[in-house]
Parts: sequence; C-alpha cells; structure tokens
Amino acid sequence: MAIGYVGGWTSKAGLLVQENGGSSSKPVSQSAKVRQMLSLVGQNPTVLDIRKMDQLKLHKQIKGFDPTNVTAKSLGGMSTFLKNNGLISDVTALNLINAGDQFDRFGIPKNPDQPFNALEYFAMKLDDIQNNNLKGNKYANYLIPEYKKAIYVLQGLQNYGKGNGTTVTDKNVSTKA
Repeated sequence: MAIGYVGGWTSKAGLLVQENGGSSSKPVSQSAKVRQMLSLVGQNPTVLDIRKMDQLKLHKQIKGFDPTNVTAKSLGGMSTFLKNNGLISDVTALNLINAGDQFDRFGIPKNPDQPFNALEYFAMKLDDIQNNNLKGNKYANYLIPEYKKAIYVLQGLQNYGKGNGTTVTDKNVSTKA
C-alpha cells in the first residue's frame, strides 16, 4: 500500500501549500496533513487483544487515554506495560517508548513530561519515510508497517479507553467446533 498525496504539494513556512499552477495557493495546516496521513493508514481494531485486556482488567488504567495529548514518559510506561503483558511486540513497544523523545547534545532526554501528539508524531514519521523511500532508502520499507502498527495501537488504546471496560461475549457459543 502506498502512502502519499495526490497533487503537487510543497512546504512553505511550516505549512503545506498545494501548487495549483498559479498564485492562488491555499496553505494547508499540518493537522490537515496529519489527518490525511491517518486516513491513508486507516484503523486495525484487531491489533490489540481486547479480551485479554478485559481479563487483565486494564480499563481503569487506560480510561481516558488520549494519544493526541500524551507525554513521552507516560507513553513509554504504557508501552512497557503492554509489552510485559504480551499485548504488543517488542518492536512496537520500542517504537512507542522512543516516540516524542528529544535529546540534548549529550543524549539526555529533554522534557520527558511535555505533552505531544503521538498520532501526529507517527504520521509525520510515515511521511518522512515515504519521502526517503522515493529517494531509494530501502530501509524505510521495513519501518512503514511498524509505524502503522504503532498508530493502530494508539487508536486501539484510545477506543478501549472510551468504552465501559467490558467486551460483549456470546455465552451461547460452544468452544467445540
């Protein structure tokens, strides 16, 4: 699946501007670019095992989770917790742990408690990868599914946190096939 934009886009002063062939270019905010990337990625509700999350009674810990306003420290803690409970892979956990980290010149994290938009972070990473891939960066092809999975996990946590903490199960279904 290719990720990209239709039409000619160029970056001017931190905004995306679509080139219409004239001076009537309309600036597009970064949030529109992020929404476009997220719509291209879509959603995968099966990336998290909701039944296992219900068995572990995780709803209280995840209730109100907002990936658009999360700190790098809290996202790292959440991803470690999910990995330790077998809900996400090591690679996905590593991507979530490293999300939003900014380091000083000595490699020490700056502002780990500063909130950021994790969905925007991964959407922009996908956009950067796509641009590098066009220039022949084959390593980017391996990162695209991992960043998509990170987005799916964030969306799944957000949706699970919005629910009431119970999964509807059909008690009449027999386990025998």
